[in-house]
Amino acid sequence: MKQLSSLLLVSMAVLASGCDAQAPRPADAATQDAAPQKKDQDMSELKPPTADSVLYFIYQRDGDGAVSYKVDGGAIVSYWYGHEFDLNGKHYFTGFGSKSQGEGPEGDDGMMDPEHVAISQATFTRVDKDGKQEWSKPDTDGYVGEFGRLGRADEIDTSRKAQGHATSDGRYVLAVPTRDFMNGEDVQSFAMFLFDPDGKDALSFRQWGYLGSVRVGGDNREACSDGQVMPCTASTGALTFEPATDGGLPSLKVTPSGSTISGPDKVRALGPADAVTYRFDANAGRYTP
Repeated sequence: MKQLSSLLLVSMAVLASGCDAQAPRPADAATQDAAPQKKDQDMSELKPPTADSVLYFIYQRDGDGAVSYKVDGGAIVSYWYGHEFDLNGKHYFTGFGSKSQGEGPEGDDGMMDPEHVAISQATFTRVDKDGKQEWSKPDTDGYVGEFGRLGRADEIDTSRKAQGHATSDGRYVLAVPTRDFMNGEDVQSFAMFLFDPDGKDALSFRQWGYLGSVRVGGDNREACSDGQVMPCTASTGALTFEPATDGGLPSLKVTPSGSTISGPDKVRALGPADAVTYRFDANAGRYTP
């Protein structure tokens, strides 16, 4: 395995390798007016940290460029998802990883459900250093919750986009689109996360925490056998954030469209009347309908 000395010795500016070199000092008013535009361009070209660097910062193990590899105790660590966002005047990038349960004395301590993986994170902040945009050294956490089945993380649904919502008290709720295949049905959901950089709540996690999963749709075409076994249905749902009047976490409204089974051999269309609202249950640490 190659040493990761290059990662340790090279500054976080390397992660922004897509940025242009600094331009010569302006000589007239026209070039002075162009300077802010050049800085904005540099900021937009700052590339997110790479997946393998995110894993290294979290787990302190060299994967030789891999985005999934085995660590001490037989556990598998993998890159899961990356998300850029703005909050309170700062620009962030968070890379999420996962770690399966290991074996033996160096493996998992048995506190995690063996079917699940532990969710981890590394959060970088965009900073200005000597007139150049860079990513800061990240805040990391090896456990912000757990999810998944059969020792694997929830699958990202690339057909849908992540959604985010900034709360009035300076927190950020993130919905990551996921999918799963259960009992012949392709299920669409959002994995919910909370970013709390200033520790405003009393939840047990640090900066990030997992708030459960919210189902938004499904497709039973693999189980219905063209209607011979059961009616074939397919649905999806639009997720909207509804700010809380007390300044707490927003409620989540899922408005479905498509079709659902309404009785023996009967199908009906879904619409606004079928909307479901999820609210955050502080005792459970989850969004519940």
